[in-house]
Amino acid sequence: MVSFWAYYPQPETAPPLTSAHLAVLLRLLHQFETPPVPLPTWVPLASLHATITDPLLSAVLTVDERAWIMDRITEIRDKIAGLEWPLGTGLIHGDAWAGNLLSSPGAAPVGAVLGDWDWVSAGPREIDLIPTWHATARYGKPASWVSDFASRYGYDLARWEGFPVLMAMRDFVQLTGPIRRARASAPHRQVLRQRLGSLRCGDTTSVWTAL
Repeated sequence: MVSFWAYYPQPETAPPLTSAHLAVLLRLLHQFETPPVPLPTWVPLASLHATITDPLLSAVLTVDERAWIMDRITEIRDKIAGLEWPLGTGLIHGDAWAGNLLSSPGAAPVGAVLGDWDWVSAGPREIDLIPTWHATARYGKPASWVSDFASRYGYDLARWEGFPVLMAMRDFVQLTGPIRRARASAPHRQVLRQRLGSLRCGDTTSVWTAL
């Protein structure tokens, strides 16, 4: 298999890319029909599940921690299976947060493109929205980060009854990278302990350290 990539040099003087840029691009993406090629079906917490069930990748965890996370994965998946999706299902990016934006001044309509398509799939469109709300709750983004996104996308995800379930899911998504890297990285070990500790005590509001 051969793939071709476009290079997008990031100018040092470029203005920061924000949730507003992301909202415009996602609104366009979600208007597309499902592509005429096979896409995987979105599976909640697939990467975390794969990490936890790999003894090497999850070696940093205790047996109790691994069992607890597996129980939470099952619980969240069961709740997600019972949700109805107001935005429908179709082509989704799968990891749509502002950190995956790349500056491209000539790109219409907002001078940015969305990168990192490792998790592109067919699934509920709400999945692409939750990272923006989660960034405000867990990573200290201002309230305008959410309001700017909602006004440009045209939908306030927090008003939907399934919102708490997706927030819980996104919390657990954020364990995957630190678990995989903790054995070789002290900063990732510290972040893992912060996030896992807050989740195990039911803390849904503390601000997490970003890596």
